[in-house]
Amino acid sequence: MKKLFVHKPLFRLLSPVFSGVIVYLLILLVNNNVAQIQNEFLGEELYVCIGMSYIIQEFSRILLLLFKRFSFLSDTVLSIVLQVVVSIVLSIVVVTLCITLYYKQVLGFSPNSEELWLFNSVFSVITMIYIMLFISHQYLHKINSEKLKEEQEYLAHIEQDFKEFKQGINPDLLFESLENLLVLIKQDKEKADDFIDYLATIYRYILSSKQKQLVGLTEELENTEELVKLFNYLPYRNVSLVNRIKTSFLIVPRSLLFMVEQIIRTTIISSNINLEIELNEEIDFFTISYLTNDKITEVFSAKNYKEIERVYAIYSKSTIDVTTTDYKRTIKIPKLTIKSNA
Repeated sequence: MKKLFVHKPLFRLLSPVFSGVIVYLLILLVNNNVAQIQNEFLGEELYVCIGMSYIIQEFSRILLLLFKRFSFLSDTVLSIVLQVVVSIVLSIVVVTLCITLYYKQVLGFSPNSEELWLFNSVFSVITMIYIMLFISHQYLHKINSEKLKEEQEYLAHIEQDFKEFKQGINPDLLFESLENLLVLIKQDKEKADDFIDYLATIYRYILSSKQKQLVGLTEELENTEELVKLFNYLPYRNVSLVNRIKTSFLIVPRSLLFMVEQIIRTTIISSNINLEIELNEEIDFFTISYLTNDKITEVFSAKNYKEIERVYAIYSKSTIDVTTTDYKRTIKIPKLTIKSNA
């Protein structure tokens, strides 16, 4: 509500001046005292009208804030009508008291019913206009906020689609593989055929797994081994995958594949140094461990598996845990199972 224009200091300061001048001119027109405009435009009555406008607008603003505190008054037509009627009635009471006090204390006599009726009529219109401005601006702000929220959700959906598209395509792996394929075609066509088979198997699995919520470890492991074979065709890559897992369970598609790829990309590897990635299991987790030899420019960190962790949070209360020592890094990933309804 603080964003609405009626709460801005500049509006609260200047608006009563203009409305007070208009009220003063209307009263002169009704009383056929137009000649006073030229003679005493800046007279005492003008300042009284401006002061009354300040009082009425601030009083109406306080009423609007009070109405907002009542939760049972929802944004319906009935609540709006009730708000307008109550505000006008209370404004009439305030105007009557202020005008009576001014007449008795300053002018020395009581106002008659016609004068009270005139002041109350004009200031009731000012109150109604003020409330209508507030309500219209409030609804406009609400509609714009809803549209902005829809745009943000749409943007988030597009960004999520882009992330999934990027994960599915994996441009780094694709371009690196194509570059190496050009070299293999010239050097050894048989190796080039095997390399294409590995690449096709991996991308076939990546694209097909997008339609699955969970996959078995065996299926994921088979394609991860194909990824390791593919990386071993790339220059300065010497990777081996050691599987010590005996049980079967479910995991998020491409999670093991993604983790192994990130390990390979963030670890210094050469043709003389072998990177051994070992898979083990615990009661509720399976682990991926390897000797740390991080690159200087690209280090394995939480941002590498942030998307995988977000998906795992949907299926499990347990989180992915990474423990790093001076020589070894261990990644613990929750096992997933489907509970039967029986």
